[in-house]
Order: sequence, then structure tokens, then C-alpha cells
Amino acid sequence: MFEGNDYGCINKRTYVQFFIKFVYQVSGEVVYMKKKSMNVFLQTAVAERYDQYYLSESGKTVDRYEKELFRRRLENIPRVPMLELGCGTGHWTRFFADCGFQVTAVDNSEPMMALAKKKNIRNTSFIQADVRQLPFAGHSFQVVTAVTLLEFVSETEKVMEEIDRVLVPGGWLLLGCLNALSELGKKKDADEVFRYARFFSPVDLKKFLNRFGDPFIEGCVHFSENFELLDHTPAQDTVHPAFLVAAVKKTTKLKDDEH
Repeated sequence: MFEGNDYGCINKRTYVQFFIKFVYQVSGEVVYMKKKSMNVFLQTAVAERYDQYYLSESGKTVDRYEKELFRRRLENIPRVPMLELGCGTGHWTRFFADCGFQVTAVDNSEPMMALAKKKNIRNTSFIQADVRQLPFAGHSFQVVTAVTLLEFVSETEKVMEEIDRVLVPGGWLLLGCLNALSELGKKKDADEVFRYARFFSPVDLKKFLNRFGDPFIEGCVHFSENFELLDHTPAQDTVHPAFLVAAVKKTTKLKDDEH
């Protein structure tokens, strides 16, 4: 677990080093994301360790901040059927279901999906599928969510095209993304794994989502350069948040051939 105080200050391991080794290390060897044929989330060992991060004190704090922010963005969205992309072990799936949504949760990892199903999350159906080629007709969902998915897909544009296809005009897209401007983002290129992930600045994310409408973006999890959590302290606004939540209402119409 993290070595630090109750406020999330990490003394001997940085957040980056801990998170990456914890999630991506399999049988003592780091699996590099630059090997495009290797999807680490298909590894049973990775799936089994994934949820353990949220059991650490710092993990619990980060999780609380992220969900508080997401909950605010969901307040004015109708409780309609939701598509969650990259559901993993169902950590966020349970949150969305508890918020009152009927969730269709999609992931391409069989080990992750197996763990998610064991949680018996109410009002949820799980489908193993490739997010680049979703098994749904156009106009299928009024809400689509994806939390830290886009960072780890090789064909981001294809994923966004699929989201655009299945999301009804007037529907909502909500993304949880890692911020390129944060201390986490600044240090990612020094790590063997995160250097191959794509982080987004708020400006980049807004440009990326303009196809849907005018996105609203806000952040949380403010790390100092020493990876001390600064949320709800006077120093919070001196750094960029590591976690961004973007919400956009789709105002564009689907093309005639998208059905």
C-alpha cells in the first residue's frame, strides 16, 4: 500500500510508480504498452490486483474525490439507460448503478469482466466487446460514459466515431481522463508504461469533444510535485488536477448512413 500520512502524502514511492507497478506488473515483469499486440488488461493477474488500489488509504481518498466530481456532473442527467465503455472490474459500474442508471457495461478483457460479474451489481448487464466495434445499433443510448479508457486505446478516433454512432442526438457523453498538465502527466514520460498512454489537457479534450457540442470540463485530485494531495487546501489551485471530468450534450445529428 501507499507509504504516507492520512492526507495522501506519499513519501517513498510516488503515485506514478506505485500505480503503474501495482496495475501493470505481472509475475515480476512490467508489460510494456508499446507492444501493441499485448493488452495487459487481458492478464488474470492484473485483473485480480486492479481493485486493490482502491483499498489503500490514498486510493480511497482519490476515489472519493473523483466520484464527488462525477456525481455533480450526473445530477441533472435523466436516469436513462447508460453505456459504460471500458468497465474493467466494475468499480465505476457499481457507482453508476448506485446513481440510478440502468448500465450496459462493456469491456474486452475476459478476466476483468469475470471479476465484474462476481460483484452482482444491480441494474447492470455486462457485454464483452471491442470498443472500436460496438455491437449496438445507432441511436442506442442516451448516456455514454468512459473512465480512463481513451488513454489506453490505440485507435482513439475510431472509438469516438463509435460513441458518436451509438449516442442519440440530445444524449450525454461523460469522460473521466488523466490530465497532461498535472504532475502525473508531467512525469509520465519517465515511466516505461505511462509514456505510451495518451493524456489530455483540458484544451485538447475540449477540441476532441467539439464534434458533440460544447463540453464542460472540471478537475480534481490535485497533486503537488511530491505527490501530496492538495484538494480542499489553500494550495489546491496552484497545480493542475490529475483527473478531468468532461460532460457534453450531443447537439450534432448523426449522418444518414449511421443507423
